[in-house]
Amino acid sequence: MSDLEEPKPGVSRRTVAKAMAWSVPAVALAVPTPAYAASPGVITVTGAGCKLPGASQNAVFKGYAFRATISNTTNTAITVTIVDMTLDGDDLGNVGVIRLDPCTDLGTNTFTVAANSTFDVALLTQNAATSANGQLIISYTVDGGPVQQVSTDANASPPIQGASCTAFSDSEQDCIVSEA
Repeated sequence: MSDLEEPKPGVSRRTVAKAMAWSVPAVALAVPTPAYAASPGVITVTGAGCKLPGASQNAVFKGYAFRATISNTTNTAITVTIVDMTLDGDDLGNVGVIRLDPCTDLGTNTFTVAANSTFDVALLTQNAATSANGQLIISYTVDGGPVQQVSTDANASPPIQGASCTAFSDSEQDCIVSEA
């Protein structure tokens, strides 16, 4: 300020800004996050499976039965929806889910997994165009959340009938055939 200017009455903007910087409380927000968000995937696969030759099963045509493990490590039940299943980019159609022990048909595409549970299933493809080998990709959601993916190589899948299908025990093969 020059000697000719009169000081202005009141508090300057600089003083107000400094005071506000020290008076704003720090607020920590605790946003609940689902426990499965940070955990490993709910579906795991190794590519072990058997082909379902064309028209050999009730509702399944030229598809597969892939072995998968379903895990829910949370304290609440979750709903899993299989959005898509592809093999080398080819859509494998709808997916039937059969729990292997006890042998139970869990439905098509959407099923509930009890809290703190792990079990094996057969994922049966329906209306698949071919029975080719290749890269298997399963896209799924948990409780309507973001799409997650799991993938594996699915090569040398023998027909489900007979001794060459080692991905499933004899009783599991019987389960799959009876529930398909």
